[in-house]
Amino acid sequence: MRLALLWALGFLGAGSPLSSRPLPNTDPTGGTKEQEARPEKALSGPLEPQVLQDHPLTSLADMLQTSLPEALKVKLELDGESHILELQQDRDLVPGYTTAVWYQPNGTRVVSKGHALENCCYQGRVCGLVGSWASFCTCSGLRGLVVLSPQRSYALELGPGDFQGPPIVFRIQDFLRPGHTCTLSSFASLPTQAPPELPRGQQHARRKRDVVTETKVIELVIVADHSEVRRFPDFQRLLNRTLEAAYLLDSFFQPLNVRVALVGLEAWTQRDLVEVSSDPAVTLENFLRWRRADLLPRLPHDSAQLVTDTPFSGPTVGMAVQNSICSPDFSGGVNMDHSTSILGVASSIAHELGHSLGLGHIPPGSGCPCPGPAPAKSCIMEASTDFLPGLNFSNCSRQALEKALLEGMGSCLFERLPGLPSVDASCGNMFVDPGEQCDCGFSDDCTDPCCDHDTCQLRPGAQCASDGPCCEECQLRPAGWQCRPPRGDCDLPESCLGNSSQCPPDVSLGDGEPCAGGQAVCMHGRCASYAQQCQSLWGPGAQPATPLCLHTANMRGNAYGSCGRSPDGSYVPCAPRDAICGQLQCQGGRTKPLLGSVQDLLWETLEANGTQLNCSWVHLDLGSDVAQPLLTLPGTTCGPGLVCVSRRCQPVDLLGAQECRRKCHGHGCTDTLSSLVPSAHHPQRAVQSWKSDPSESWSLTKSPSAEPLRTPVP
Repeated sequence: MRLALLWALGFLGAGSPLSSRPLPNTDPTGGTKEQEARPEKALSGPLEPQVLQDHPLTSLADMLQTSLPEALKVKLELDGESHILELQQDRDLVPGYTTAVWYQPNGTRVVSKGHALENCCYQGRVCGLVGSWASFCTCSGLRGLVVLSPQRSYALELGPGDFQGPPIVFRIQDFLRPGHTCTLSSFASLPTQAPPELPRGQQHARRKRDVVTETKVIELVIVADHSEVRRFPDFQRLLNRTLEAAYLLDSFFQPLNVRVALVGLEAWTQRDLVEVSSDPAVTLENFLRWRRADLLPRLPHDSAQLVTDTPFSGPTVGMAVQNSICSPDFSGGVNMDHSTSILGVASSIAHELGHSLGLGHIPPGSGCPCPGPAPAKSCIMEASTDFLPGLNFSNCSRQALEKALLEGMGSCLFERLPGLPSVDASCGNMFVDPGEQCDCGFSDDCTDPCCDHDTCQLRPGAQCASDGPCCEECQLRPAGWQCRPPRGDCDLPESCLGNSSQCPPDVSLGDGEPCAGGQAVCMHGRCASYAQQCQSLWGPGAQPATPLCLHTANMRGNAYGSCGRSPDGSYVPCAPRDAICGQLQCQGGRTKPLLGSVQDLLWETLEANGTQLNCSWVHLDLGSDVAQPLLTLPGTTCGPGLVCVSRRCQPVDLLGAQECRRKCHGHGCTDTLSSLVPSAHHPQRAVQSWKSDPSESWSLTKSPSAEPLRTPVP
């Protein structure tokens, strides 16, 4: 891979992200990690991929010496069979504003912005095999994954100790490992894993269709801690591995209509910037605190994932916060890089991102099978498995994501990425390059009746390509046509502009704006009604527990009620003022929860003012690896003018809604976009004043200069 990150500084001395001297990489037993983590058996020795061009077969290694073409046809031998891969460069993976960060020995932060990463990753299919797919990076030879069918998947990995050499092929079924698990942090909140019980009607059907079909984008930052840097002392190899992991993530999420765009890479090249402990809960808490205070202000993103070579205690390989995407406080995860195979860490990050998106673990016998033959299991959201890695999301995970989106989760995911200038335009790459009006892919893939796949021009009479909700039968919908209905009390509708097939970015009410008839306020685009949270866990009819039962349980600080768990695993009792902000306490609804199972039930009769009250409290078991409580959402009302923030009952004014209303002349406010004006159609709200040019409206970030910046770090 060619990374224009001015690594020449490293060769000249001072600015080098790492010493050129290899660093030791040993575990407590004295063996190297890479020796221990290698997949058990390879199908063949080193493989020499060949490229099919207009002339005879060319070695892939030879071709990559001179160029990175946007389209590749690669010939591979797998299990004695010859296959042709048709690959296209993934233009969405590395947007033009990707930022790379490393540190000099004196602690100075070096930042390289703009078009710093030359994209060496591709997606595609296997010719002649319906349902096949492939994702590869050519950063250092050919590395990646090819799926011929649910029963036949192969990984192309590095040879032992080899960085630039030819790949070795492994059958996915050979990646056998001791059981690894994921643990949810004590911040876990609203459950969404069960298939949703959705209202009927035409309006809902349209909301559901729009949520499912519209592409969502997760802007991701991956942070490599110092142990990961020491594991890969060749800094370019570390960057290659990070890019390849992000590319696999994008492949995993695409069937959910979710794209993953790598907007930042940060390597702690000199030291860890937070304590990285063998306890994943401690590491996560430290990392999220650093993300909010340090990373987020200088590098806007939707989720940050820490990758470490530090072994976590027990079988845990990752931890995240449930339903946390778009949250400045909790949208992140920590992941142990537990395998030489890049599939291992990519699958772990996908699992933790799944939790952030509201996806729970798939319980045994849940009726949510995953593709692949028994005994192989390939579901990304399985809590624990002896099979590595998970490559697919189950139908239950798809339904959980849909439910979370319909409830208002993920407003940040509907922002469109800025366009990328093309270096070598190629019709058929699924990216509308300059001079093209549309691009629907190869002829076999194109299903757009409005687009000519041979010329990438609109067909005669067509005004638009059918890749967006503002195009119907190849004609633009009129300005003002609602293309995205509101997804809850805290979401605003969006309308077509009349000159684009795409719907404008999602806009939601700002934090602190009242919702649910004044029973809650908006936080991160969601209405944090206590009653709705109970119904999401216990089904229709569930309501908050009586105040006496709720306060008594959460002030005791045990498995039945608390304000969360500390990193050492102990339950934290709530202060009386903060009891509503602790564990979710409900009554009524179903006898079985929609997430987890009832481990134990406690009955107790309390007396207040001469009146006896029967209370029941539940110890909810979320699985052997997720012994954490479900806490009320931030923004839940806990008293007059008070809401839950960081598990404490605090004045709602801290959320800034009053100041926002003052600036909007008494109208409501949004928190998604910055250019806001009062709307005549919604006098109680402020909405985006859209420019006539949709490309200007969608320019959320300008690509800065690629010249590195150096900032001393205290």
